[in-house]
Amino acid sequence: MSTSEPKKRRTNPQYELLYHPGIPGRGEHIRLAFEAAGVSYTDTANENPPNDKGSNGYKEVLAVCDAKSTGDKDGNPPVFAPPALRIPGAKKDGGALLIHQTPNILLYLGPNIGRIKRSTRFLVWWQVVDGLNFAFPKEMEARSKEFPLIYTKFYPGIKEEKGIKQYLASDRRPKYSMGIFRHYPELDRP
Repeated sequence: MSTSEPKKRRTNPQYELLYHPGIPGRGEHIRLAFEAAGVSYTDTANENPPNDKGSNGYKEVLAVCDAKSTGDKDGNPPVFAPPALRIPGAKKDGGALLIHQTPNILLYLGPNIGRIKRSTRFLVWWQVVDGLNFAFPKEMEARSKEFPLIYTKFYPGIKEEKGIKQYLASDRRPKYSMGIFRHYPELDRP
């Protein structure tokens, strides 16, 4: 990833992504949708790491997923597990709407953001392929010969789309590590 590319400008983000910091995981599908559509959002835990001034975005993520929670002040039900998406002012009474689980979030965003509606299924599939390439590089290299259209057209094509290309080259994209997609050398081809 390029460290020289400036961070994407975020002016008055309407959406707040609440997900674990430092890993792509299930939150990455939502990040990709926002990036492809050029929609401003806040990645709460990644953009507000713990510091000596008390800022800690991950505490917000943990707070919405607290097992003792019976919901929030805006009447949203408790979040079972991240990711969650907070949309300030989106409820009829002006309160924040809190949606959780990746499919629910993408279903909500689709009709509200045109480009997301068209590209979500492709971005979800692309993210799965990308994660599998990291988890099982030798196996996926061997399989790429069985599915040439995926590996010669689809996969590289998505990487070149406006918004996605810049995001993939930026420091905003969390690196694969111990999330959903981690490297499994013991399960990969020898």
